[in-house]
Amino acid sequence: MGRSYDEEKVEVACKTGSFAMKPRNVFHGLGLIELLVVLAIVSLLMALLLPAVQASRESVRRVSCANHLKQIGLAATLHHDSHGHFPTDGWGYQWIGDPDQGFGQDQPGGWIYNLLPYLERGDLRELGRGDDPAVKRNGLNALTQVPLEVFHCPTRRQGRLYPYTEMNFPLRNADAPLEAAKSDYAICAGHEDIPVLGGPRSASPADVQGYAWPPLHAMTGVSFVRSQIGYPDVLDGASNTILVGEKYVSLKDQSQSLGDDQTMYLGDDADIRRWAVAAPIPDRRGMADISRFGSAHVTGAQFVLCDGAVRHIAFSVTHDVFQRLGNRRDGQPGAWAGL
Repeated sequence: MGRSYDEEKVEVACKTGSFAMKPRNVFHGLGLIELLVVLAIVSLLMALLLPAVQASRESVRRVSCANHLKQIGLAATLHHDSHGHFPTDGWGYQWIGDPDQGFGQDQPGGWIYNLLPYLERGDLRELGRGDDPAVKRNGLNALTQVPLEVFHCPTRRQGRLYPYTEMNFPLRNADAPLEAAKSDYAICAGHEDIPVLGGPRSASPADVQGYAWPPLHAMTGVSFVRSQIGYPDVLDGASNTILVGEKYVSLKDQSQSLGDDQTMYLGDDADIRRWAVAAPIPDRRGMADISRFGSAHVTGAQFVLCDGAVRHIAFSVTHDVFQRLGNRRDGQPGAWAGL
């Protein structure tokens, strides 16, 4: 059988040495320009994606913050169901809660202390109950150092202990700790800033009755010094009145702020109480305002109303509208129309 043309061609190529190997594909790698282009593209993608990732994380934190306020609002409702009024805010900043003083005007502790049983932490409110003064004092000392996640906004900080820096006005019924549990949320005492001091020298009836209490009739909020405000007193309606909101804290040094320097279990003080004197403001440096609400969020602060609903109120809200929301009895329940 004769050979094919291809076979003869191969044989001739082998004899004459003209058979050549085909060159292999060679990878030369990226040049400098190509590398720079790739890096530029990656940087551009990261610049586009990073804000979206940060916004997504903040959205999650904001939802968590709203859930905390929702729990607080529910606890306040349960407190009202049990005692006929929203939690009182105690006596002043030189007192913390006392388990043997009930839930009314004789209770030196503030609204956070009084909500503990309705946040499934009744064990904390029982610390020192029925004990001798020295033993009770030790129990209350321990209380000041128990942080609760529900009172922290995750956008601002974690639920842990922070420095206790108020040394000028010692507590009457406990010792100042080095670090204390704090709150990012404050009760609304009304639309006008009214000075509140430390409280009576002792819990004796004579000292309590003889103390110069602030003008309680002028306070238009839901919880303040020795308050016992119930739903019938919220004349503008529960859905139109602020109960608790995020408080403003200076970014310079949170633990040095006079509105964030003690423990959240104390009586009425800027640490746990604010006024709706003006619109909420974002946390910032160099502004030590301990009367206003505010937050670490980008666009506004979150609040729970007396009906338990959680609302986001923008920093751009007018002072007039916000004051109406902080006043339970101004006869102007339509404040939401201004938002």
